[in-house]
Amino acid sequence: MFEKIANKIGQYTVLLISLLIALILYPALEEYEIGHICLTLWSLITMVTIVATLDEDKRTYRRIQLASGILFLLIGTLLTRQVLGLSQEFLYHLILPFSFLFSAYIIWIILSSIFKRKSLGADELSGAIVSYLLLGIMWGLLYSYIEFINMNSFSFASAHDIQAKGSALFYYSFVTLTTLGYGDILPVSRFARMAAYLQAVTGVMYTAILVAGLVGHMGHKQK
Repeated sequence: MFEKIANKIGQYTVLLISLLIALILYPALEEYEIGHICLTLWSLITMVTIVATLDEDKRTYRRIQLASGILFLLIGTLLTRQVLGLSQEFLYHLILPFSFLFSAYIIWIILSSIFKRKSLGADELSGAIVSYLLLGIMWGLLYSYIEFINMNSFSFASAHDIQAKGSALFYYSFVTLTTLGYGDILPVSRFARMAAYLQAVTGVMYTAILVAGLVGHMGHKQK
């Protein structure tokens, strides 16, 4: 089913829709226990979407399948414990860093694939947007892990429990990525500050390098 939809509207467009749905649902559902279950379930659906749409060469595809399978198992275990009302904190030690690395790998695959193509269209632009959104998600995972292993690494205006802090840090990630810097959340520890300025630099460099790369790529293909 995913492959048929991807063939019609584009593989990266399918991923973009999946990510946008998650980003829209997150603030709407985060306050409810059932909302966290729904978001975890949507994460599993997104994993399936990634495997079904990123049809790269066999070696890369096998790596995607392996990494996705491990993450799917971890998130599936998290979902089960959420439904049963059991503690999930120990799983975050595995899910957060692994999800960070997996997101970085998917970004690399998407951008590499885009610049290998002979022509660029709407789907390739969707891929560039997907990579940008994944950067925000990736750093949100990193911030959450930093706060998880070292409490009070960030100063929050209004967030007290782990789930509320996680949500606030994803918001902080996108604010930092776009260099808005509202100041309602502040990095306090050394690692938190380092991650914040690296993300700000990445956000600026991504836009500049991507635009230059796309323009150069289009110009090269037209010759």
